[in-house]
Amino acid sequence: MDKQIHFIVTGERGQIRSFAVSRQTLKIVLGVCCFFMLGSGVGWFFSGENFAMHRKIATLQQDMAVTVALNESMQARTTRQEQEQQAQLNAALADLKRKSKVIESILASVGVNLEVHESAKGAGGPFTRQPQDSYKGLTLKVDHYLDAIQSVPLGAPVRGTITSQFGNRIDPINQQPAFHSGVDIRNNRGAKIIAPADGVVIANGYNKGHGNFIEINHGNRFQTNYFHLQQGYAKQGDTVSRGQVIGLVGNSGRSTGSHLHYEIRYRDKLIDPVKFIQVNSRVAAAKGR
Repeated sequence: MDKQIHFIVTGERGQIRSFAVSRQTLKIVLGVCCFFMLGSGVGWFFSGENFAMHRKIATLQQDMAVTVALNESMQARTTRQEQEQQAQLNAALADLKRKSKVIESILASVGVNLEVHESAKGAGGPFTRQPQDSYKGLTLKVDHYLDAIQSVPLGAPVRGTITSQFGNRIDPINQQPAFHSGVDIRNNRGAKIIAPADGVVIANGYNKGHGNFIEINHGNRFQTNYFHLQQGYAKQGDTVSRGQVIGLVGNSGRSTGSHLHYEIRYRDKLIDPVKFIQVNSRVAAAKGR
């Protein structure tokens, strides 16, 4: 077998040239060409893969940027909501403080000291002091005040003029020195009398001295009495609410004219109703501070 391969090349002018290449050399050349062709193909393949990978990385970076921006937006929104909630809480706290002071002013003006009766028996647990100005603490405090103040007879049970004060006076019938256990409020016969606080009627009826009368227990050791009525609407055992009409002004019993004799008892003692009647002006003053 020939070890060389002869190549003949003819030119345009009829010139003929020939050259011989050994089979071994040709194999080497062909191998080199194949190697470079294969390398080029592999290079193009990996170049394409590299381009695709760069595109994926760019897409991931964009997605990450969008995610970061969205997270920052959510954090900013959460911060704004927390700030708004805190502002609302602060406003509610300030409102509770104001209401608490108004109620305290009302109670102080009428000399009422609210008491909370708690027992140390059958109780326990770890001690955790609650701040006085906490929202929960003020809420409980105001709730307690509002619950208690429902039993405090505030305001006048009927419009009119006070014709006889609480305490020592000259009796209008026999002109002798006497003690007056309430206040007399003059108004026309048939004027409506309202309950100054929630309560339960503990007595009603008629006697020679008081005429038609009603007695109401308001709880927290408060009691109010109403004498000389033309007519009483509330009967023993009835539950009444603040502002409810319980009777009409009259002139029954030992009386010199149409009026309401109004009494307040606190802790089983008669007290002057005037400061309770005039509490509206005190409340307005407290709110204006």
